[in-house]
Amino acid sequence: MGGQVAGFFGDVPGLIGHVRGGKLRAVGVAAPKRHPALPDVKTFEEQGFKGIDTNNWYAIFVSSKTPLAVVETLNKAVRASLTAPDVNAKLIALGAEPAPSTPDELAALLKTDTEKWSALIKAKNIRGE
Repeated sequence: MGGQVAGFFGDVPGLIGHVRGGKLRAVGVAAPKRHPALPDVKTFEEQGFKGIDTNNWYAIFVSSKTPLAVVETLNKAVRASLTAPDVNAKLIALGAEPAPSTPDELAALLKTDTEKWSALIKAKNIRGE
């Protein structure tokens, strides 16, 4: 927006207002499927760029000492909220992509992403400074 960089990867909820306002142009989605808030923006894979999957996600975590009944109650409430038509539509309009899941589904996603990013960090010898 300030003319300092030609492009960058960013999170849809943080940028959707600028895209809609014409200050930024979305050129691709780095996820397996198109984003519902940007249905005309192709994924990078659709454009011929393989392996670009940096899709962001959000989750609620609690202490490992939280009783299972509390986790189940919290998960049920969150899932009900995310599937409520008005909440779902508002989140999509804000650039989020609601994806209610179970604790086991979240654990699997966390495992997959940890393995993916760990492998990349090791392969590219990335180190913190």
